[in-house]
Amino acid sequence: MGPISDMSSVLSFPKLNRNNYHAWADNIISALQARLLWLIVDGWQSFPPKPSANPPVNATTNKLLPFSSNEYREWIRLWNEHIQWLESDLATMGLMQGAIKFGQCEHVQSSTSSKMWDRLYQLHVTQRQNTNIHYYFQELYLKKWDQHTSMSDHIGLFLNLKCRIIEAGHKLDDILVVHAILHSLPCTNIWDVVRCNLLDKGKGLTLDILSAELISVHDYSKRDCLVNEKENMLKSEQIALFTKSSSSSTHSEKRPWRGKSNDKPSIRLSGTKCHICGKEGH
Repeated sequence: MGPISDMSSVLSFPKLNRNNYHAWADNIISALQARLLWLIVDGWQSFPPKPSANPPVNATTNKLLPFSSNEYREWIRLWNEHIQWLESDLATMGLMQGAIKFGQCEHVQSSTSSKMWDRLYQLHVTQRQNTNIHYYFQELYLKKWDQHTSMSDHIGLFLNLKCRIIEAGHKLDDILVVHAILHSLPCTNIWDVVRCNLLDKGKGLTLDILSAELISVHDYSKRDCLVNEKENMLKSEQIALFTKSSSSSTHSEKRPWRGKSNDKPSIRLSGTKCHICGKEGH
């Protein structure tokens, strides 16, 4: 049996509540492994049978065997092993109960630490999966791509939902995930064409083919957008420079007259006659 020392040390992780079972389970497993107690919970160190309450006797005389006899020593060894296992199991349950919030302790009263662990898993995983399975399917078919998340991450979200649904005990074919991913794509010209091309594959369309095609199209579109953005920026800079130079030359040619009004140069209009004297040039 493993040692039971340092059981009073303070655990350095949050206690179990309604929302942190998976993180709590990882932490409590590490704490039990460090104290050589996890094998009891995991079932590797099984519960030893309880020895007879009475010491061994001589079958002929019905008297107690001497302490030095092999039968008596074996009886003592079995009792020591049994008591050590009980002590370790009780210490394990005490450690687990100390890491659970007070409101949940009453729901996990069990005879052994292994049964307590199974009960906690049932409360926080099995029963919740039956409730959450509805929301998993709802998210699977209603989720949309926001066009900001990378396509690989977007597909990864659907694969994660698939794993959750399967862990909850439900079967989910890949073709359903394929159609859910296609349904999440935006209704634009390019994605409508991609969607139709993929659906034309029929039964040959798999998750791997779908993922590779969508990631490829997204990467190509992203590169094309970057090239167009750079070209537009370059054109904008050229237009700005041309406008600036044109504005400078126009300003220098049409500089306003800054002398006195009597000194303004006379403007002669060729081919224009005065309506008073009939002469040209004024």
